[in-house]
Amino acid sequence: MKKIVVFALLISSFSFAQDKIKLARGIDQKRTINLGFSFSEPNAFELTGEKKHLKKNYFGNNQSGILKLGYGRTVVNLHDGKHIGTGIILSSGSRTFLKKDSWKEFYYQNSLEFGYIRFKDEFYTGTYKYLSFFNPEVGYKWQVSKEVSIDPSMGCLWKIEWRGTEDVDNNSFSSLVPRVGIKIGYSF
Repeated sequence: MKKIVVFALLISSFSFAQDKIKLARGIDQKRTINLGFSFSEPNAFELTGEKKHLKKNYFGNNQSGILKLGYGRTVVNLHDGKHIGTGIILSSGSRTFLKKDSWKEFYYQNSLEFGYIRFKDEFYTGTYKYLSFFNPEVGYKWQVSKEVSIDPSMGCLWKIEWRGTEDVDNNSFSSLVPRVGIKIGYSF
């Protein structure tokens, strides 16, 4: 009897679960490549890939996956002057569009981000590394034409920092920083 009840519960949960998943219709271009810049600590030139998902979220909004590769640059001001560090920023996450059945206009996104910045100065050397689980952004995707879009966004970045090496100490960096960015994209 116990097995029959468990089996009936499993079957009913699968049938209800199928009602919650909706498929997005009318996806002409499935991918978008964006080139952009974000003002933050560190500032970054970014190349972002976005892939539209067929499945919608629980509330019926369209979603897409985000993969970002960036060239980061930051400046540290100390008593002996400015020191510039450069490095790489990797990010992966998801974007949810707020207007139902739309792949444009307002969205929110969160991503997992890793940053590695290297300082190679005569008086200041070392590395600064961080990881961020909390990286929320809101933005507006303005579709200029069928293929071209402009995408301003703003948010914040909360960093979990590794201990700096050599001259780099984490006291020169902030753990919670604002972020403003703009991207130009091409869909195909």
